[in-house]
Amino acid sequence: MQAKSLIAALFAITTATSALAQSAAPAATDKQLTREQVTAEYIRARNAGEIATSEVDYPKTPATAASQVTREQVMAEFYAARKAGLIPQTEADFDIAHTIKQVVQ
Repeated sequence: MQAKSLIAALFAITTATSALAQSAAPAATDKQLTREQVTAEYIRARNAGEIATSEVDYPKTPATAASQVTREQVMAEFYAARKAGLIPQTEADFDIAHTIKQVVQ
């Protein structure tokens, strides 16, 4: 009995996999481009600057703004928040509703 179940399961998996593979394939168009046409379109797009050809062409990451506070000020704010009980110390201290309420205000 197990052999029949195993064969049925393998058949179902094979059928489902082939159906998914067929649906994932790109739809065929009526007009098929030749290799020369694709190459010409690529060269046109590259020459027009529509295709990045090196890492120089990729967008730059935005520069970060200089901080307006010193490290000492940040640490002082942290210690004050911890002393006021705004920063949980253990899992038992962590109250998501309280934290969200503090962030919203």
